[in-house]
Amino acid sequence: MRHGGRVSNAADSLSTRVYYDRLRADVAPALAFRATSVDEWRAWRTELTRQLTDLLGGFPDHRHPLNATVTERVEEEAFVRKRVVFESEPGVAVPAYLLLPRNVTQGQALPAVLCLHGHGRGKDDVVGLAATPKERQQRIQALNYDYGRRFAERGYVVLAPDARPFGERAADGMTCAWAMTAGLLLGKTLVGLRVWDAMRAIDYLQTRPEVDPARIGCVGFSWGGTHTIYTAALDERITAAVVSGYFGAFGEMLIEAEECPCQYVPHLLRYADLSDLVSLIAPRPLLIEHGTDDPQATAAVVDEAYARVESAYRLIGAADRIDLDRVAGGHRFSGDRVFDWMDRWL
Repeated sequence: MRHGGRVSNAADSLSTRVYYDRLRADVAPALAFRATSVDEWRAWRTELTRQLTDLLGGFPDHRHPLNATVTERVEEEAFVRKRVVFESEPGVAVPAYLLLPRNVTQGQALPAVLCLHGHGRGKDDVVGLAATPKERQQRIQALNYDYGRRFAERGYVVLAPDARPFGERAADGMTCAWAMTAGLLLGKTLVGLRVWDAMRAIDYLQTRPEVDPARIGCVGFSWGGTHTIYTAALDERITAAVVSGYFGAFGEMLIEAEECPCQYVPHLLRYADLSDLVSLIAPRPLLIEHGTDDPQATAAVVDEAYARVESAYRLIGAADRIDLDRVAGGHRFSGDRVFDWMDRWL
């Protein structure tokens, strides 16, 4: 127990957290970004990408046919919302909302944004759907959550899928914690399964005649920010990315504080910290949005992590493609610079 800011030795010996802190102090990630030349950066990126894929549980050897179907069409003022379902693996259906701007003309290819949600109601939050005014206030307005809708209103094609096990994919009652821990017994991580679904979502976007396959962005808030980091790190088809509400260091975010088990990847800190994973996105444009009062990470840790990522971008001549937007407030999506950022690069 703490007494006057100090922890007694007896308490130390009883504390699992203190034990983990000792282990953490001895960990030096083997694949932390230390490159000093472009050649070293390429070699580092190749090795960390390989190791990260293994830690996530690996991906299928081939891409199963998407077998995509459209099951619903709703006319909105600025866009058409379609409910689509595609298969990411045999027998694995991914429901998603596809938002198509009304200004699409025959033969025109628009930029697209894969909008990934955080904890909550899944894709409904991202596209601004609510059953009641109270639900809209508590789930969408409070977190400024409907960035998918706003991208569509600006003329982007938007795809917002449900991640496992959120939204329609939570019908069997399985929670994040249950899905993560059960997957470990089978050699799977929930992060890896979700990233694969996001990769298949990009496959689907590239089949759409309305989409320019060379201009696909990815945006996510909270867990959606985590999802964006891993997906953009491992799929170079993402042209530009925005990560909101998830940045700092694994030690502070996932060891010093309790988080949903779905955020964890076994053994990862032995190889890389969060800033190293984010550095894999270089040289593609990346905006990181962090609330000044967000309890997930302190300003000092965010600054230190950002300096590491910025050094990777600078090394390969892409310093103008990385930025950190500190926004007033807590854990919520701001969007102050997000839409202009995507306009600039897409």
